[in-house]
Amino acid sequence: MRQPSGSKIQLTSKADRLKLTIPARFRPDRVAIHQLGLAGGINLLVLCAISLAIYLSIPLAIPTTDVAVKVGLGVALMFVLPFTLWLLKGAMRISFDLADQFLSQTIVTIDRRQFTLSQHLYGLDRGRPKHLKTKEISQIIVDSYQHPDAKIPKVSLMMELRQTDPVRILSTGQDLTERELKWLARELSNWLGVNLITDSIDLNDN
Repeated sequence: MRQPSGSKIQLTSKADRLKLTIPARFRPDRVAIHQLGLAGGINLLVLCAISLAIYLSIPLAIPTTDVAVKVGLGVALMFVLPFTLWLLKGAMRISFDLADQFLSQTIVTIDRRQFTLSQHLYGLDRGRPKHLKTKEISQIIVDSYQHPDAKIPKVSLMMELRQTDPVRILSTGQDLTERELKWLARELSNWLGVNLITDSIDLNDN
């Protein structure tokens, strides 16, 4: 089975080491457009709130400004600043989530001792890498399952270990298509020399 046409996954396979680099894939679907619009709107509100805070702050620093005016502007500023910080926090969170979703990459490395799956954003690790002992991997499993956030079933790649339950490693969705996942399952099972088990899923796509 060959790598699907158009796939940007980078595969490096040697006798003692296999490495997969799976780039994030931006898909301009309705959810992505909604998130981008929301982030843009919040960022615009942040700029307006910052401008208002600056506008209110300038008279407070002028010695000739009336005391009553300063008190009124100070009270108004006490509401503007927390609102600005709250908006800024939300904007940064949404922006980071979008960057994580559309710019991060997944890296899988396997040698004769360890399987490692990690996510990276701008060269930095995202969360703790997942580690498995290579010798404990007994077979690769490809199955379909219903994710609570998905309307249609997803296809996942799992690794069954000798002493524990199967561990779900990758699934179709943001980063992988079903054809790419099938191809990866075949490559991993061949390199590890273990069986490939499927849940009534055709793996003979070319």
